[in-house]
Amino acid sequence: MTARGKIVLTLLLLGVVGFGLYRWKDKIMPPPQSAQRSINPDEIKRQLDAAKPTPPASTAVVTARLLAGTNAVSLVDGSAIPQVAGVSDYIAPTKDGKLIVQFPINIWPGWAPIIVANNGLAANDTSLFTKKYGFYLQLSIVDDPVKARDLFASGQSHILWGTLDMMALFAPELVKDSRTVPVICQQVDWSAGGDGVVARGDIRTINDFRMQAGKRKKVVLAQNSPSHYFIMSLLIDAGIDPAEVEFKWAADAPAAAKIFVQDPSFDAFVGWAPDIYTVSEGVAGTRLVVSTASANHLIADVWAVRNDFYRDHPDIVAGLVRGIFEGIEQVRKDPAAAARLLAAAYQLPVEDCEAMIGKDGGVAEGDAHLTNYRENANFFLDPFNPANFETVWNRASTIYQSLGAIDAPVAPAKVKAATLLSRLAEEYKDSRDLSQPTFRPGALFRNAEAEVGQILTKAVIISFEPNASVLNPQYDPTIPDTLTEISRLAGTFGNAYIVVEGNTDASRKGVVPADLVRQLSYDRADAVRRSIIEKYKFDPNKFKVLGNGWDNPLPNCTDPSNPDHNKRNRRVEVKVFPLENE
Repeated sequence: MTARGKIVLTLLLLGVVGFGLYRWKDKIMPPPQSAQRSINPDEIKRQLDAAKPTPPASTAVVTARLLAGTNAVSLVDGSAIPQVAGVSDYIAPTKDGKLIVQFPINIWPGWAPIIVANNGLAANDTSLFTKKYGFYLQLSIVDDPVKARDLFASGQSHILWGTLDMMALFAPELVKDSRTVPVICQQVDWSAGGDGVVARGDIRTINDFRMQAGKRKKVVLAQNSPSHYFIMSLLIDAGIDPAEVEFKWAADAPAAAKIFVQDPSFDAFVGWAPDIYTVSEGVAGTRLVVSTASANHLIADVWAVRNDFYRDHPDIVAGLVRGIFEGIEQVRKDPAAAARLLAAAYQLPVEDCEAMIGKDGGVAEGDAHLTNYRENANFFLDPFNPANFETVWNRASTIYQSLGAIDAPVAPAKVKAATLLSRLAEEYKDSRDLSQPTFRPGALFRNAEAEVGQILTKAVIISFEPNASVLNPQYDPTIPDTLTEISRLAGTFGNAYIVVEGNTDASRKGVVPADLVRQLSYDRADAVRRSIIEKYKFDPNKFKVLGNGWDNPLPNCTDPSNPDHNKRNRRVEVKVFPLENE
């Protein structure tokens, strides 16, 4: 799903499935004319300039292209997810004696493979699913995730689309009836640039959202949405209590972008493409702090089938999985043809669909990285993948439970259809993972020391034995969990470099040579790097190690005679830098 471009581009459709395209109607007011007369032309000019609206002149152009369009927008009160409207057996329509599978989707490039494989939205005889797998497939556009959930529960559709975090949000209600347990069979993509955080003022990294001098940063976004999950995940990774941030709610992500542009009191918004790029590139003083272009293993688009349908038609479910994998290959062989089919299905300009898919068919370009069999196997079946199904599901469940959106999480094993993919291993044995970039050996990280372009910093405490650089879990039992925490961060930011910095306290300053202390801090950081690479098989070139010695104390922890300050300074910091800043 990645609601971003999904509903994002959905909003570009006038009248499609009730989501209407909004257009900005607010006009930038002309500068007020001064009524005061003056014989000084320079003074008149100064007064007129001072009377101009606060937003930059470019805002008029930018806001005209925002997805919220002409609709008036305002903040909304926080609200809970509506209960499921009703549960029933699934319908079983047929055509020429073959079952018609009802598969709602939203407007998002991740569905290009299934549209291509089906040769459009409608059930038809030229569809790969009909010709090869013996059933008809009816695709329909249902952008509202709650409506899609209720169609699923009522049996009007057999399939539920969504991001995995949204599935975790919906699951507690759906599992109350065994018929509607969502059986998640396949990942269709990773969000790869469509979700992001745009900020103004002095916010340049996620760490800058920390409360300062009792003042909280004010952020607008859609509640209980992928945007909400995205910012909460980032804050947690940076070690920031979300209570330090003042959240305000918009009806949806496009409305959040418009509110941010209209109201300069907001420090940031969380939204989707193209708004995150339109605003950051067109509104002076704003910047894209982070997007899923770097955090490319955080938001996963998946689909689930009703449990009763999965029980009754395992062959059809397997055909859906195979057909989508075949559709991925077709998209990559001919992205232009895929874009034409998307344009017809979504009623969008072809050039917009070409940009959504990317010239390489969803590998490194476009809004989504289409996930093939190998990447699905890594996601569903590899327990050592630091960005696997369980990691994403458990993180989302924990976040939504902490927010009060759900009472009790559903165990991932209850919804994950792992056996289906494992049975296809031999069939797709030649498939290879295309989701990881190639990290340049010997990358200089010219900006790492200067912290230019940094996304976030995570500080962790690892206790080493005196004068030692060996990781010893017997000395510090928290080491295994801390290493897992760092590896998850590195896995989430698959398209980013990771800098591991070692730091020491200054209690021995003036007694021990600084070079020796700096080397010790380097060796300790390198021990962390080597342990993570060995266990999780990361590309070694993804990591860089720095040893700061005692030269980088934490703010307000600079007293070498204070034992608490010294303890906090004996730390490892993990910093994330996007690829383009190498």
